[in-house]
Amino acid sequence: MSDRLVVSTRKGLFWIERERDGWRIAEAEFLGDNVTLALNDPRSGHDYAVLNHGHFGVKLHRRTNGVWNEVAAPVYPPKPEGLIDRDGWGKDIPYSLINIFALETGGPKEKGLLWCGTIPGGLFRSRDHGASWELIRALWDDPKRQQWMGGGTDWPAIHSICVDPRDSGIVRIGISCGGVWETRDGGETWACRADGMFAAYLPPPNGPRPEHPGPAPPCAKSERAGPPVGSAPQRNLPQRRRLGELDRDQRRRAIFLRFCGRRPSAVAGHGLVHPGDQG
Repeated sequence: MSDRLVVSTRKGLFWIERERDGWRIAEAEFLGDNVTLALNDPRSGHDYAVLNHGHFGVKLHRRTNGVWNEVAAPVYPPKPEGLIDRDGWGKDIPYSLINIFALETGGPKEKGLLWCGTIPGGLFRSRDHGASWELIRALWDDPKRQQWMGGGTDWPAIHSICVDPRDSGIVRIGISCGGVWETRDGGETWACRADGMFAAYLPPPNGPRPEHPGPAPPCAKSERAGPPVGSAPQRNLPQRRRLGELDRDQRRRAIFLRFCGRRPSAVAGHGLVHPGDQG
């Protein structure tokens, strides 16, 4: 267990350290502000903090050599005139940043590369430590994106990003609600890897469709983890079977490790588990 925790809250960003007689707050930043996300980049030593100021919008800050400075937040391109772009609920998709939901570093050799998942469902990439951002058009322009819908948020949210430690060109993202998507060429092309996962409790035409996954487990760091899993289920799930076609006991035993490694031990006990009828 780590002796240092970074905790983002609606009242600020806190570094909490363990001492011999317990835990203490070692640092506090942005007191009184809504800090929705924090990230440390071990490649550069930079710290990042996402602040949601409500009416004043989402701001991204970077700390270098102990000093915080505001850097560029992702910006959506203008919506083409006359374009009809709606989500799976039939709601118009705003072409503006609602929130930053996920932030992740690139590979160890890509010093300035960052990935950013947002609401309303755009994935962005920075190659200069967050100084500028580009929308990943291959994912945004995919027609299947209009099947995504908000799950707990008003619009679809990219909430998890997992960069494969063995090949940084392989990136998997979790979308609420839009399933698991994967690129194997650094973002040039994308494919949905949620086959076999659907929300059986939704009436047609909303079901069956890709069910939104939980937070992506951390990618395995060990070389023993085996090859990355694209869409292959664990061996205890019958091949070519949907969860809706399994009986109750089979569903309770069906464990999906769709992000990283085939053995539960390879991902420190993390996985996607279907414990019952409603997942």
